[in-house]
Amino acid sequence: MLIGAVGLGAAVALLWGCERAGVRYALETISAESFDAHVRFLASDYLEGRAPGTRGSELAALYIASQFELAGLEPAVDGSGYMQEVSLVATTPEPRLFFRARGGAGFRPEYGQDYVAWSADPVDSTSVVAELVFAGYGISAAEHDWDDYKGVDVSGKVLLMLVNDPGRVLPDRFRADTLTYYGRWTYKFEEATRRGAAGALLIHTPESAGYGWNVVSSRWTGEQVGIEPPPGSHKLGLEGWLSREAAEQVLSMAGLDFETLVESAGSPEFRPIATGVAVTGVVRSRVRSFNDVNVAGLLRGSDPELSDEVVVFTAHYDHLGTRVAVDSDSIYNGAYDNASGVALLIVLADAFAHLAKRPARSLLFLAVTGEESGLLGSQYYVEHPVIPLAKTVADVNVDGANLWGRTQDVVVIGAENSSLLETVAAAAEAEGLRLEGDQAPEQGYIYRSGQYSFMKRGVPVAYIEHGLDYVGRMPGWGDEMRAQFIAQHYRQPSDEYDPEFDYSGAVQQARVAFRVGLSVADALAIPVWQDGTEFKAVRDSMLARAN
Repeated sequence: MLIGAVGLGAAVALLWGCERAGVRYALETISAESFDAHVRFLASDYLEGRAPGTRGSELAALYIASQFELAGLEPAVDGSGYMQEVSLVATTPEPRLFFRARGGAGFRPEYGQDYVAWSADPVDSTSVVAELVFAGYGISAAEHDWDDYKGVDVSGKVLLMLVNDPGRVLPDRFRADTLTYYGRWTYKFEEATRRGAAGALLIHTPESAGYGWNVVSSRWTGEQVGIEPPPGSHKLGLEGWLSREAAEQVLSMAGLDFETLVESAGSPEFRPIATGVAVTGVVRSRVRSFNDVNVAGLLRGSDPELSDEVVVFTAHYDHLGTRVAVDSDSIYNGAYDNASGVALLIVLADAFAHLAKRPARSLLFLAVTGEESGLLGSQYYVEHPVIPLAKTVADVNVDGANLWGRTQDVVVIGAENSSLLETVAAAAEAEGLRLEGDQAPEQGYIYRSGQYSFMKRGVPVAYIEHGLDYVGRMPGWGDEMRAQFIAQHYRQPSDEYDPEFDYSGAVQQARVAFRVGLSVADALAIPVWQDGTEFKAVRDSMLARAN
């Protein structure tokens, strides 16, 4: 349990004992029936998986904008529209990869089965010929007294790295089994780029990545979308993943044992290991530049002094589009991930519009694109905010609404890092729910959805997931259901609309989100980071510059 009930009674009474006019009515508009039409449409085959830059994505954005307008939200982009254009570049890679040891032995892995690869440089063709260097976890983190590079020059090399961070094997380092950003695949590529590497390959295992190879092959084959890099910046000519089996074969060509290398990487004394294996990577790509959109609607606050500040509600509306068919189905509908979260965002907008008196601060409802491609829409927004981030007091994010029934708990991630925790705890208590923290901290979900873009810029966040303790189910059923979903349906065509969805749990989740947003919007004081958290200094610096 994240926080005990002791001491919450007074806070709950203060926040909810005398609910102001219209709150109860607004909450009652959040019903199971209000979810279904949104999920059914957004996850339909007609939208073809809502991949950025496709007709399905355009239809989804128009639908969301129309729902925001129906709810009475103002156009938030330059005061004239709901659409914020996001400039993107897409590449469809056709990679070829070959490894050769000094002794002459060669290995050509099979694309999709043994590896996936692409180029960070959005051009028609790139080629890399370089030595493969094992870089351990590929982490340089002064605050954790950890440096895998030890001053070794890896420029021009192809780095082979483990995902996750050493906290998995060294509980006294990093955050033990709670994944830090240094363990995320995005960081690995960023650090390799900073060090001038020619390429970087990550070794996949289900244990370290938190998902199976099927997720890797579906996510990183086909068209890859990114924000176009600045002209003249260094880019990795080769990025990709190797299956464990393929990595073992490559390392054995160099006379190296995989398990021994993993063990050595778990030592603070680790140094990069030159394998003597030459990597040849050729990536031919079809390239297109295009604009997609974030969709933003504003409910302007009622207080003359506070209405220029904003609480943001976010959910991503994109998914994977059409890809390799599984059981004759090539449309990756993304019903749970994240048509359900967008439905919750729309339902919240409508509920707030039913308040008799608007909150003191403004509320921004933001449906972002490109999340599945690396948090692109939320990244673009925080780089081009429609309301300054210094005036953005919190982000409340939803990525997956409960489709399986009522729970006795609610899971909220990220609030423990700021004073939002007290607000979230009071909201859960008001709904009769037990508040729980991250149920899989080793998976780093806090870094895997739109709230992380806001965190990096110093905005306190609450990532509101649903509970797992289901009413009327045997203990552990929710955990088993979640594990089964990840293994069988996560980022697969089978994540699709089911008329048997039970939205009663989504109603609970939305009511908690509503209470959190309303509390923050009406509070005299804005949320602040806890001392010692890595984002406090970012926020303090931002506010100092703004003042």
